[in-house]
Amino acid sequence: MTLAFYSIKNEKITAPPPSIGFPSYKYPDDTTCEMYDGVPCENDVTACCYNTDKWCPSDNKCFYDNGAYPFGDQSHFTDQMTNAYSLTPFPNAVVFNWANIFVLAFGNLAALDFQARCMASKTAKIATIGCAIAGCLTFIVGIPFAYLGSITRVYYGPDSARASFETDSCHIGLGLPTCARWLPDQDGFLKYLTNEVPSFLGTWCLIGIVASSMSSMYFPLLGILFFIR
Repeated sequence: MTLAFYSIKNEKITAPPPSIGFPSYKYPDDTTCEMYDGVPCENDVTACCYNTDKWCPSDNKCFYDNGAYPFGDQSHFTDQMTNAYSLTPFPNAVVFNWANIFVLAFGNLAALDFQARCMASKTAKIATIGCAIAGCLTFIVGIPFAYLGSITRVYYGPDSARASFETDSCHIGLGLPTCARWLPDQDGFLKYLTNEVPSFLGTWCLIGIVASSMSSMYFPLLGILFFIR
């Protein structure tokens, strides 16, 4: 949680902004066009395109990105659970989002932390209070930590200099002559912890993740040993 609050407070950009684009990139609206001082497109003067003279006057002095976020990214989306187009141009699996909520809500009834609190409580009332307090603490810890997702995308997302793509892999429905599918970096968050934040914060966050995983392992191991005996 300390890492989350540190990153939220100190990162200048907490989510990727609208893409500045590249030579011949067409901006989706006037707001983005004005943001980057766009110019009329060569093939369509009514549209607004990337300002090559300003942002890429030479190969040695060129500022551009991959055009992955036409309207920008956000730290959170208020309609992500109801709107399938909330994350455009990326897909938003609304059904799977609700399925995850359902699985986590009811699947946690058999989780180690829940069962341990219940078995350690003297009465049912104490168990209920303990679980309610733990649920509130989960929100307090989990919500700030979730904001690290958008911050990680700033450094390792599709518009970052470290992004990699599979060429000519887009669906024909996009109507583009050529495009590429972004290949998400599975180790992006790990790289963020080890490269972009103070070492002691990143190290303790990794230790916490490993400790949490190990604490979840001993319960099934104890169960196996119980039956072996």
